[in-house]
Amino acid sequence: MATSASQRYMIGRVLSYVYDSGLAEIDDLAARAAALVQPVNGLDPTVFGSVAAMERDLIIFCRNAFHGPEAVGTVTSGGTESCILAVKSARDSAGAAPGTGSIVLPSTAHAAFDKAARLLGLRAVRVPVDPVTTRVSVSAMAEAIDDDTVLLIASAPNYPTGALDPIAELGALAVERGLPLHVDACLGGLALPWWPDPLPAWDFRVPGVSSISADLHKYGYAPKGASVLLHADRDRHRAGFFATTDWPGYPVVNPTLLGSRSAAGLAAAWAIVEHLGTEGFTGLVTKVAASTA
Repeated sequence: MATSASQRYMIGRVLSYVYDSGLAEIDDLAARAAALVQPVNGLDPTVFGSVAAMERDLIIFCRNAFHGPEAVGTVTSGGTESCILAVKSARDSAGAAPGTGSIVLPSTAHAAFDKAARLLGLRAVRVPVDPVTTRVSVSAMAEAIDDDTVLLIASAPNYPTGALDPIAELGALAVERGLPLHVDACLGGLALPWWPDPLPAWDFRVPGVSSISADLHKYGYAPKGASVLLHADRDRHRAGFFATTDWPGYPVVNPTLLGSRSAAGLAAAWAIVEHLGTEGFTGLVTKVAASTA
């Protein structure tokens, strides 16, 4: 019997792109939450207070999971947007002149950072990883830093192989060189906090980590698209904003790349997080870990 496109991922026909919790009630909950905010525009949370309230709750949940009690951030449309905003924040915080500046990242870091570099007029300097562990070489990262470097990037874990970069060592390098370190946890951000086996510190517990991206539409099991970008301090968060009054219309203040935006992904992610909580995520991650083993 033929299967529809919407069913294939449930029977193992799709390697990636869709992350299924295996819980029918989650899918139903997400659909109902998205339907409730269909007319809502995420452009202005002062008009739609529900947008601000749901975003606040998701930020609190994620900053607790990532051990950053003072972290602030934004819910975005996906990992690519989170990564671009992290790079923009670093560039603008460094005051890099147009056409200058570089980011230093492992060869295994997501291609979204190359897109960010092209859009923002930066050089992306990729460095090799260990051929066996596929973890980035800290010494290679150090050698690639120059006077134009505005950001170091690491993965937790990387997308191609699932290896966790040496975040603690890279954090120490970032502190030593006076640079921010972004941890791309788009893949692992909603799994690593509840992983049953001991893991090295990879989040805001590591001195030097300035920002973390994590996708709610991966192991947060929300529909596309919902991601979160957290910053360790408010100034770096604000540096990612676009704001202007230099036109005849209303004052524009955008914390994301988008102006008008759907609240469907946000609402679905909020409902799922409220439903599952820490206990629910722990149970789902335990199953993932068992399947991995």
